[in-house]
Amino acid sequence: MHTSVDRLVPLVARSAWDGVLGELADHIGSGYLFRPRRTAEYSKNLIGSWPLNHRPPDGLPIVSAGRARATWIVELMTAWIDHHLIAQAAGLASAASLARWQHHVPPLDHAAAARLLRGPEA
Repeated sequence: MHTSVDRLVPLVARSAWDGVLGELADHIGSGYLFRPRRTAEYSKNLIGSWPLNHRPPDGLPIVSAGRARATWIVELMTAWIDHHLIAQAAGLASAASLARWQHHVPPLDHAAAARLLRGPEA
């Protein structure tokens, strides 16, 4: 949990990244994995300012922290993870803030919708 701000936000990685992040963590040791030469543990623009200083090679798009975050949020919404949990993990004030991304979430097929609406078997 990151506690340097007024709220607690769970910090976890999607399981698909476990192998890569594990290798990187083993390589870096006890230092910072992201922006290892920084001097402060936390700063408000730690993630968002990174793309401003790191331009990709010609032909590749510029990294946008906002777009990466939106992609992550839509991925979680598409997996039908509880919206209150997503909002908490994203550091949003409430699940209502997720409405702006809802149109990117594909609709459920009929079988999946029925399964969710029926609930677990007794």
